[in-house]
Amino acid sequence: MTKPNASGTASKPFYSKDYWDLVFEQLGKRRLFKISMVVLALLYASAIYAPLVANDKPYAIEGVDYVEYKSATSLMSATVTSMARLMESTPEEYLKNRTELSPETQRQAIQVEREALTLKLDTMRAYLGEADRGPLNDYEASVDAALAKYDAGDKAAAAAEIDAAKATGRQLKRDYKAEPPEVQGGEPTGKQLTPLKSKPLPSSITPYDFFMMALWALVLLWPLWNRMTNQVLLQGDRERIRRARRKKAAFLVLTPLVAALVWAQINGPGGGSFNVSPYKQRMTEGSFIAVGEPTFPPIAYGFAEGHSEESFRPPTWLHDSAMNEEGYYMYGFRVPKMDEASGTFPPGSPTIVRAGEPARNAVTRHLAGTDESGRDVFTRILWGGRVSLAVGILSAFLLTLIGVVMGAIAGFFGGKVDIVIMRIIEILQSIPAFFLILVVMAFTDPEVVPPMIMIVVVIALVRWTGVARLVRGEFMRMRESEFVLAAKALGFRSGRTIFRHVLPNAMSPIIVSGAFSVAAGILTESAISFLGFGIQHPGASWGSLVNESRSPEHWWIQIFPGVVIFITVTCYNLAGDALRDALDPKMKD
Repeated sequence: MTKPNASGTASKPFYSKDYWDLVFEQLGKRRLFKISMVVLALLYASAIYAPLVANDKPYAIEGVDYVEYKSATSLMSATVTSMARLMESTPEEYLKNRTELSPETQRQAIQVEREALTLKLDTMRAYLGEADRGPLNDYEASVDAALAKYDAGDKAAAAAEIDAAKATGRQLKRDYKAEPPEVQGGEPTGKQLTPLKSKPLPSSITPYDFFMMALWALVLLWPLWNRMTNQVLLQGDRERIRRARRKKAAFLVLTPLVAALVWAQINGPGGGSFNVSPYKQRMTEGSFIAVGEPTFPPIAYGFAEGHSEESFRPPTWLHDSAMNEEGYYMYGFRVPKMDEASGTFPPGSPTIVRAGEPARNAVTRHLAGTDESGRDVFTRILWGGRVSLAVGILSAFLLTLIGVVMGAIAGFFGGKVDIVIMRIIEILQSIPAFFLILVVMAFTDPEVVPPMIMIVVVIALVRWTGVARLVRGEFMRMRESEFVLAAKALGFRSGRTIFRHVLPNAMSPIIVSGAFSVAAGILTESAISFLGFGIQHPGASWGSLVNESRSPEHWWIQIFPGVVIFITVTCYNLAGDALRDALDPKMKD
């Protein structure tokens, strides 16, 4: 549709703006809102992509892990010995000596040992050439033959077969020994092992992490692909663009979901955040011989990886953070002083620079210093954001959901229903919310319910009352409106009238309240964790990081996590203010 200009000719396309067009237009005029959204997008990106940015696992590596191979070779015959011991005992004897963690039956225990043997042999075969794999295959076949005779009831023949396998295993242990070079420039001894290529970091990414990474990539690229879609596929037609909003939202969610499912099929379940990588330590010790230079993340520190010799080290871009080869600070008040009684200096702890890490005094070694265990604080801030930001979003969503349902029921039906719900709200509001949350967290076993889940649930169950009061007021204002009366006259059910007709018209205060609730949830979680009732070691959140040390001497422990909390909460409050103004018809220009 076009609108004629003063000369009577057609000018630029004209279309009527709907409510959300006006809201987005108002938001686009607010610079602080746009700045806040950019900062929040980057904060969430830093948390979501933390496994790719800060990790002790390399992206890709090729080499020989002599520790892994040696462990498999040593335990190979021990596993068969354990199988033989199980086969010699009776089921009754097994049950009598069985521990809590042991398999329920004797046959299951034998099967567990058999699977362990397969893992050991697979590890050895992966490093060996085709010619060296034959004896291992024959060895495995002899163990299977012994098990087959055992299952057939011929225990004497099974015992003879397994004894022969034990002897073979001891011989293989000697024949297949392999050692790394003992001195720099030396040659490995024993079996010649073939380097393996692997991608430890990508293989540790869970399908959920991959979903969030793909989702946030689409969110960050929204201005680009949304504009291309509007101009190319929808040809700039505003009516088609308006109708395509739901399809875009579905694309935004379904595409990462499909990608995550494909990732799960290709890569499996992946590893957890506490899956410690051995590569850096073994490369430093010389037991892992790498081919070429492994590719490590920009921040080559694990989530819980510590350098005890760098306990409470200040940020390395500071002058006073410099350390010498003996492990002594070179400047400032941390310079060691001689003991007057003995005339000696305290023993030093030289910093061990592991593979992939910056040099001892590099500016980028510890951007935010270290904690008591020598863990990199910047790494823990990135990973801790996954907890703090998730608690804020999830608690806001859950309390908004509860508040909307309770407020809608109270405002729509009124009468006794309204009285009962309002009395419940008044009772909850009469109790200090933070005190109630602390009491619940203090009596919750973190081994039964994860602290993060408990914090989300408790915040939602305590703080839904504010949203409920807002929604109740909106429903009481609109329940006598003409469209509600028409819906009742047409015989629509109350549920349809509430959630299909009234609720969409009451979304403005709900959205604004949700934005402020996220900020409140982050602050509440930080306070709970700071007091020691929230996230426990080795987990981390921004609040628990502040609690790592309360000494002014270790100022970076409080400053950096505190600044991140301040920035996040400020941005959410600014966004909430902008949403409140944009959603209020009286505030539109």
